[in-house]
Amino acid sequence: MNARFSILSLSLTAAFSVNASGIFLQEAVIANAGTAGAGDGVYTQSAAAMWVNPATMSHMGNSLTTFNTLAFDIEMKYQDSANDNGEASTFMPSAGAFHAHQISDKVHLGLALGAVGGSSLSYGTDWAGGGLLDSITLTAMQLNPSLSYQLSEQWSFGAGAQISWAALEQSTDLVTAKQDTDWAYGFNLGMMYRHNETWSVGASYRSKLEHDFKMKVKTSLPTSVLNNLKTDIIVPEIVDISGSYAYTERLNLLASVQFHRWSQWDATNLDLESSIGSGVGAEIERDWDDVWKFALGADYVLNSDWRLKAGVSYETSPQDDPTKQWVDLPVGEQYRYSVGASTQWDHITVDMFYEYADLGSLDMNRRGVDGSFDGRIHFVGMSFSF
Repeated sequence: MNARFSILSLSLTAAFSVNASGIFLQEAVIANAGTAGAGDGVYTQSAAAMWVNPATMSHMGNSLTTFNTLAFDIEMKYQDSANDNGEASTFMPSAGAFHAHQISDKVHLGLALGAVGGSSLSYGTDWAGGGLLDSITLTAMQLNPSLSYQLSEQWSFGAGAQISWAALEQSTDLVTAKQDTDWAYGFNLGMMYRHNETWSVGASYRSKLEHDFKMKVKTSLPTSVLNNLKTDIIVPEIVDISGSYAYTERLNLLASVQFHRWSQWDATNLDLESSIGSGVGAEIERDWDDVWKFALGADYVLNSDWRLKAGVSYETSPQDDPTKQWVDLPVGEQYRYSVGASTQWDHITVDMFYEYADLGSLDMNRRGVDGSFDGRIHFVGMSFSF
């Protein structure tokens, strides 16, 4: 076996790659988590709504500040046809901070800082995919300054800049890719039409982001030939259309439809630098489809002190072929079920929520891994707006 073939084989075994949809958890930047994010693009009671649609700031008054805090418990279980099962779980906090301020009759400025990713999973090495994945850790933060302009009482428009930071590390039973960090930049746009107190509609767009990593490689092989591994993570373009409708004086109905352009992600490219040369490449086929996300929610005024909330969302699967699933990101349909309540404490609105995310069950039959993955996430959190 020649050296070049050995490096290529090892790169395919290591497969250091990950993707935003499965590991990036954006609950920390959701404005109305009690409704599973339904209607976030027109929601004006939380400054966090600027994340989805910066045009919402035009309807937030002179000033509005929101802090989101939450914790989540994620679990992935693998059931192998040969009983080489695996399990990974983690419990982590997350947070976001948002501020909108009116600087003239028609202009608002906003600043959002949020953890859009943060998870660490370890399956160990004693499972069917131990040679492909032992552990993975991803951290991601975004700073999103934005501006809104109120054209009239009904129409407003907004724009912002995405400044994203991410850190990635990953290991198998033979190879460890040490942590590397990267910055990426993009933009977002939005518009909102508020017909009256009864109904509103909004549309927004977030551009694609791509993080490039160059990780130093450490291996337990007798002869180390790998020095660095280059790979990338993408966050797709996202289009959101949201609406709200006051069905009665007490009941407000909310809805959102999102389009995630994952079809741009055909493969994960791996570029290795070794002690005997550079430019050795490998590729993991992904062949993902675009994803649609649908969310419905309700906000009910119980009395002068309390509001109750509930919501559900459904996300289509980007990949249904078991031969194209991969251990770093087994992904299928996703369902989220959320409940919440809000109340006033002095001049602070306190919003509490619980959300259960069903990541579904999916089959995998690729490179010796023949079984099924099941996943779920519990979220619990509070936000404070004033």
